[in-house]
Amino acid sequence: MSDTAAVKYKMHLTVFGVLLAVWGAFGWIDVQNYAQGGWNTDGNNTVTQVLPGSPAEASGLQAGDYIQSLGGISTTDAEAMSRRGRPKIGEIWEFVVERDGAVTSLDVTFGEPVAQRKLIAHAGFVAGFCFLGFALFAYMKKQTEATMALAMTGTFFSLFFLNGPYFEGYMMRTIFNALGWIIMFMGVASMWYFLLVYPTRSAYLDKPNARRMLYAPALVAGLFVAYRILATPEATAGLNTFANIFVGGIASAYFIGSLITVYKSFNSASAADRDSQGLNLLLVGTLVGILPFAAGLVVNVFAPQVVLPGQNFYFLAFILIPITWSMAVLKGASVPEQPAEF
Repeated sequence: MSDTAAVKYKMHLTVFGVLLAVWGAFGWIDVQNYAQGGWNTDGNNTVTQVLPGSPAEASGLQAGDYIQSLGGISTTDAEAMSRRGRPKIGEIWEFVVERDGAVTSLDVTFGEPVAQRKLIAHAGFVAGFCFLGFALFAYMKKQTEATMALAMTGTFFSLFFLNGPYFEGYMMRTIFNALGWIIMFMGVASMWYFLLVYPTRSAYLDKPNARRMLYAPALVAGLFVAYRILATPEATAGLNTFANIFVGGIASAYFIGSLITVYKSFNSASAADRDSQGLNLLLVGTLVGILPFAAGLVVNVFAPQVVLPGQNFYFLAFILIPITWSMAVLKGASVPEQPAEF
């Protein structure tokens, strides 16, 4: 992608960014309608965490319980679970769980989100708006291949945090959910793409089909998740385990690749270049922003029943990424080009 192409798509990304901002604004308002249950699973219906003071704790749900059904619907019946939609505040679901070889029934009454849950939800939106705002601001200031890649990262990745308005209609909800996952994975790939073009363009990108190869695994992962959402195959233990490893493994590879790339760029640059191109900011923002989340992702893939201390808050470190990356690329863009030597 050339700097000329970066100018060409300015309007497209601007309009897309505005639409995402509106989408996120409606989602922010909807936070008050979230119904809190207060449990987390390993992705395969085994409870890994029950939040203190939550309805799940009040019902007697415990870590290690295997959930067989929720509100009369088997946890393997993906289509029925998807069609039911999210619970409402005050709604009661019967949980049938297996614990120590015995099957028991529990009633969970969903309540209003506690202050901590609201804070986490709103913090997620702040992170999404930071990705969107800072990345697009850098792109508006100067259109280059690097700022274009950063804008793609910010707009696509913001969907990871910006939950939009809730759709009661099953079809509309399902389509937007599937598209959202595809776009989010494009953001993960764009993150690595940005680090391959800034501060200097990697020779890898000059290879035939390099960008297609860079984005292909992310597209496959996004399409796989979209397939599960749209086709709703039976959520068997085998499929759930495969999905966690396959999708989580691809995402982990992008994060690890991004960390290696930014370290190599920093290590190969001179002290003067690190300062003029904002590489100190880039390195700190990437390490602090990605490492906690990447660690949690790797643990979730290979040891899904392990809960790291404070894991629910790891995503907050992500806010540093759009801020420091935008500052770095604008700092590099402000350095005047040196005249060619003959």
